[in-house]
Amino acid sequence: MKIIQPYKDSFSLISAILFLILGIILIPNPDSIIKFVAYILGAIFILLGLTKIFSYVKHKNENPNNYTNLGFGIAFIILGVITMFCSGVIALIIRVIMGGWLLYSGIIKLILAFKLKDFKVDKWYIPLIGSIIMIICGLYTVIVENIIIKGGGFVLVIYSIIEIIQYIIIPKDKNPDIIK
Repeated sequence: MKIIQPYKDSFSLISAILFLILGIILIPNPDSIIKFVAYILGAIFILLGLTKIFSYVKHKNENPNNYTNLGFGIAFIILGVITMFCSGVIALIIRVIMGGWLLYSGIIKLILAFKLKDFKVDKWYIPLIGSIIMIICGLYTVIVENIIIKGGGFVLVIYSIIEIIQYIIIPKDKNPDIIK
């Protein structure tokens, strides 16, 4: 194995900080946040639908057989209304995405921990413990219903803290994120 370029993955730190902020926002009032996201997504879909319908009406005389914009417009409006009134579905989607991200990150960090051991990094077990916690949190998030409402903010905060600690602990010259 050869390290192409030792560096610290700044994307990992940025995403950890963003997840930390989202987690802190979700902790006090998760129901309102989920409903807010559902209304925003619904409004975006409705605006897209209206734009497509307006485009169809505007260009109807130029191409009377083109119903694509009309079809998309109606579909987007229906999707927007459903999104606005089905915040439970939005919560499910967020839960699956968040859990999937935690699982993926935990597995990557698990692999990284064993590579750090191979590179003789003294504190390789810290990312190992963090990765196991992340995998457990990811599984919990995907499996347990209504986790967003019950404690998704806490899970995001835990994930973010683990990511930030690992970012600080792993030495720059021993980071095997890019390996050939």
